[in-house]
Amino acid sequence: MANLYHLPKLPPAGPASLTGDVAHHLLRVLRVRVGDELCLGDGRGGLAKAVVTTTEKRVLGLEVGAASQEAALLPALTLAFAVPRPSRADWLFEHATEIGVRCFQPVWTERSRPKGIRADRFRKVCAAAAGQCARAWLPEVCEPVELPAFLASELPATKLLADASGASISAEGRPEATVLLVGPEGGFTNPERDSAVAAGFTSVRFGAHILRTETAAVVGAAILLRDAH
Repeated sequence: MANLYHLPKLPPAGPASLTGDVAHHLLRVLRVRVGDELCLGDGRGGLAKAVVTTTEKRVLGLEVGAASQEAALLPALTLAFAVPRPSRADWLFEHATEIGVRCFQPVWTERSRPKGIRADRFRKVCAAAAGQCARAWLPEVCEPVELPAFLASELPATKLLADASGASISAEGRPEATVLLVGPEGGFTNPERDSAVAAGFTSVRFGAHILRTETAAVVGAAILLRDAH
């Protein structure tokens, strides 16, 4: 069983009935029983313990305890990246959620425009990962945008560009808000890279080897969020 189940809204303390996808998963897949204990969350830091009281066909009866509030994840890291193939994108979203990325921003580039990319699918991947790692705050998953539109948007003051020719990346001295931009397989084109640098991005590297998009994104996020909590 997952360590946390996210709902659109936490039920108030006391008896409650749970329906929908989460209830179906608990009833039909995990086959919870009366007396089982669960932890519920609203994805915005709200948490509550609950005990299963009834298990009907489509309705799960619960006795919900008093809610508590967990502080937001710090520092606030936005991970922007050229969209890899869907199976690799799933891996990226799953593991970067576990690490603690605050916001995901997929971008379209000249070398990366795969089909089958849907933000709602990735939100489900993130919700499942957040449940497994007991993350109280769900990350924001933005709709994919063109790289020029992303570079022209309002971004944190600290902007990092994954680049094998850059200086070694470090978490030391990082402010709360940071954006890390990772390119596609084969890298950004020269005009794309020049545009990122012109927009204020600083080149950083993660090691001696060239990494896949999803690997670079997760490794870079792990370094920046190291010892964050």
